[in-house]
Amino acid sequence: MTLDPSWSRPRAYPALADGTIVTHALEVHVTDHCNLRCAGCCVLSPLAPRRFLEAADLQRDLAWAREVLRPSVFKLSGGEPLLAPNIVELARVAKASGIAPRVSMTTNGVLLARAPDALFEELDAITVSIYPGVGIDAASLASLRTRAVRFGVALNEKHQEQFQSMTRRSPEPEASVTREVFDSCWLRHRCHTLRDGTLFACSRPVGIDALADAGGSLAASDGVSLAPRAERTLEITRYLERSEPLASCARCLGGTGALMPFRQLTRLEVRERRPE
Repeated sequence: MTLDPSWSRPRAYPALADGTIVTHALEVHVTDHCNLRCAGCCVLSPLAPRRFLEAADLQRDLAWAREVLRPSVFKLSGGEPLLAPNIVELARVAKASGIAPRVSMTTNGVLLARAPDALFEELDAITVSIYPGVGIDAASLASLRTRAVRFGVALNEKHQEQFQSMTRRSPEPEASVTREVFDSCWLRHRCHTLRDGTLFACSRPVGIDALADAGGSLAASDGVSLAPRAERTLEITRYLERSEPLASCARCLGGTGALMPFRQLTRLEVRERRPE
């Protein structure tokens, strides 16, 4: 079954309803690293160290998030989420939290054949990125389609033969250029990201911070805490509606970068920390 993409199209967000902030989506990266080395990876997974999200941390963060946010879908993403040994537990925590009416997972599909039925039981949707020459093979994809129907999981097959260049090697010196990138960026409307009790307007600050060897300073300045406090909803609303670019926007091309053919980075490129 193929998912009707209309559910994932952004509307006018954020908006307030019953004291909570209605948004398009909220995602969490259960790993930063991946089993592929895609050039132009949006979250720079080929350059990321191994990291696994703990279920207790996700449970805390979702409890905080649910008090102020109402996304239409919650996404388990990465990196490659199926590398996480506790992915079933994470999906169960996400579903039980009630953070969103739909819990989805985004994956390259390579490891889906090994995923237990228990994972499918906790998911409402799966997005599989299908790349030429690597990733899920035809037989596994056919099996996945059958399995998705059996468990009532909506399957979105995302064929991707091009990536968009998104990362600058060095910061953009012109503030006006960075502002243009920010103003036209679709990620800040569609890719709100939860990490370590902090909400980020998009999925890029943590990866860019690591690439820039900024020691956490970019990520620290680019997010807003979800921890309970007075005026929290107002602070988060103002953050999501901000007109000023994030610090990490100076190293990001947003949606303005050139398209490039899909390819895998060489091991030398990874060692040299070259994102594309």
